[in-house]
Amino acid sequence: MPAKIAVIYYSTYGHVRTLAEAEAKGAKEAGADVTILQFPETLNEEIRGKMHAAPLSTEHPTVSPADLELYDGFLLGFPTRYGRAPAQVSAFFDQTGGQWARGALFSKFAGVFTSSASQHGGQETTALTTIPFFAHHGISYVPIGFAAPQLTDLSEVVGGSAWGAAGVAAGDGSRAISEKETAIAEFQGKSFANLVNTFVAGKSALANHTLAKKSAETSTAAIAAKAVPASGPWQTWLFGSVTAAATTTTATDSTPYQVEPEAQQKPLPASTATHSAPAAPAPVPVPAATANNSKKSSGGIFCCGGKSSNYDS
Repeated sequence: MPAKIAVIYYSTYGHVRTLAEAEAKGAKEAGADVTILQFPETLNEEIRGKMHAAPLSTEHPTVSPADLELYDGFLLGFPTRYGRAPAQVSAFFDQTGGQWARGALFSKFAGVFTSSASQHGGQETTALTTIPFFAHHGISYVPIGFAAPQLTDLSEVVGGSAWGAAGVAAGDGSRAISEKETAIAEFQGKSFANLVNTFVAGKSALANHTLAKKSAETSTAAIAAKAVPASGPWQTWLFGSVTAAATTTTATDSTPYQVEPEAQQKPLPASTATHSAPAAPAPVPVPAATANNSKKSSGGIFCCGGKSSNYDS
């Protein structure tokens, strides 16, 4: 069964949406079941118009806190606002109290991708300040390290870091997501999906193994109980239990053993005494030769620099 992964994004000018689609592409290449969702918008159309924001996508549904429970992992993308997530994302996080109270998101996985106006516009701190949300829910954060070769390419401006993919949009949003930034996002989606797929497959295999083991133990015990009635001590040792009906007897079922009177009065035949020759005396031991107890001579090399007199016997 493939892992279910949700790519959830919030995008003002379309840059993060482009990254989200690249993340989803990479995750699908790894065989995951991928769904793209949007964080709910908190701004009205009038304010978005004054910001010259891109139209909201009608292709991708809006996510709800309950939706998070349906997935094994999440790739969350949003632009940086002063080195952290925007208010729309923070407001959504604050609505997950019910999931937190029930531990509904425990043992799931998450990654982060973002976009900023400049190379040093807070991309790393945006991911870093999101980790407390993951920690409180018991969600494991998955970075990408520097496994993507584009992250160390200095031939041009490239967004992204060990924390996750990112884009550099320029102050006015005029710079589009580059090919290398797109490649990093695809790499993150694929590597994230591979990890979550491995976890889901292992978890499923372990559950099946445990179920099969319990089923086999139950079947073996049932067959053994039918084959041999548990009616004595050796059955108890072999099968571990004895039924009350098999081990309980009444006074009328058993007759105590009685010694016959004639057997008690009949004398036992006397045994014939036999005489044997006395054993030969043991040889007298001869004392061993006395060792030469002459005093050892001093001198020589001794351990740890000790005096030779300490070694005299």
